[in-house]
Amino acid sequence: MKLHVSLISLLLFLNTSISKADDYVWGEEFKEGDIISAETFNQIFNTLQKLNRTPVDADLVGTWSCDAVHSQSGLDTTGWTANDFLLTLDNAQLTMTASSQSTSLAQSYSFSTSNPSPFIRLGTNAASSGTYILFSDMLLMKGVMSNTAVSKYQVNIISDDRFILTPLSDGGNYPDLIMCDSAIAVPAAPTATTATNAQTQVNVTWTDNSADETGFKIYRRLSNENEATELATAVTASPYVDSTLTEGQTAYYSVTAYNDNGESAKSKVASATLDTVNPTVVSTSPVNGASMSANNNRYVLTINFSESIIMKCPNGLATCGGLNPITIDGPSNSGNMCGFVDFSGITLSCEPFVGPLGNGIHTVTIDSDFIYDLNDNKMSQDYVFTFTWGL
Repeated sequence: MKLHVSLISLLLFLNTSISKADDYVWGEEFKEGDIISAETFNQIFNTLQKLNRTPVDADLVGTWSCDAVHSQSGLDTTGWTANDFLLTLDNAQLTMTASSQSTSLAQSYSFSTSNPSPFIRLGTNAASSGTYILFSDMLLMKGVMSNTAVSKYQVNIISDDRFILTPLSDGGNYPDLIMCDSAIAVPAAPTATTATNAQTQVNVTWTDNSADETGFKIYRRLSNENEATELATAVTASPYVDSTLTEGQTAYYSVTAYNDNGESAKSKVASATLDTVNPTVVSTSPVNGASMSANNNRYVLTINFSESIIMKCPNGLATCGGLNPITIDGPSNSGNMCGFVDFSGITLSCEPFVGPLGNGIHTVTIDSDFIYDLNDNKMSQDYVFTFTWGL
């Protein structure tokens, strides 16, 4: 009878000591006369031992899936779910990594979270990363609020697979409770995302930071949309080609990595505007066919383009080697030119000739191989016009 009384007391203690103890549900109730196996007793006493000891670094190192509860309103709720007067965050990823030392007191350990962080809610939610020290049952962390501020949490070890953090720092930015369960790591988030207009498509590239992803997901938000949506999944490698945009549409892209354990945080956003239109010359001064009287043998040539352009050396050359984007040919001045102009904009003006300008018809050629718009679309053909000088 003493054995049964002691066992019942033990089970009652466990029931009141373990918060949300889903890990400790036995298949059936014990009855008087039951024989209890050594395995069951060991499980019970091992649990009691954890509940009554000071946490150590090994209890925290690993990858965790954390749920957080917050009762403070008026902050960014992105990623959090409203439940009556509470806000909850489910399945936030937390990775706790040891340093080269055996304890975090000897050398601080590091941590990182998914976005949003379960540790804090700020004006704009984000992931957290930084360093931490475990001192007795107190977790001291830098990188939650800022890189210099220290955030404090009390640690309660529930089992090998669960611990609970209670914030001790002042301020309404901290949640009321964080509960973390063991999880296998999801892939690291991609970085260095870029989006580049390629005239008929946008090319999205990124850096793969993991070796265990199943694939990548591409998220896109158009300029007239409020939220990003999943554009593509099962993408195996960078780059991804988006050929669904229409002329002039701007899109904002982010990338995640995923495997059977879940999905990483999103990369930083990169944007691009689809531009399929080549730049053209829309007007010149003098206009084509104009007659001009001599005025100290000098004139200003003005060229207006359809959009902002930049001038580049043709065929990918690093230097132009005496090549010129604008040439003027005519009586007594064959080869007169503006020279290579380091120009960007819509209207180009230059004074191409100093010295005697022969009377007669002069031909101006704008070489398309030099002319590109800001999205790297090249002018499709040379532009040629003439004017008559001094007749």
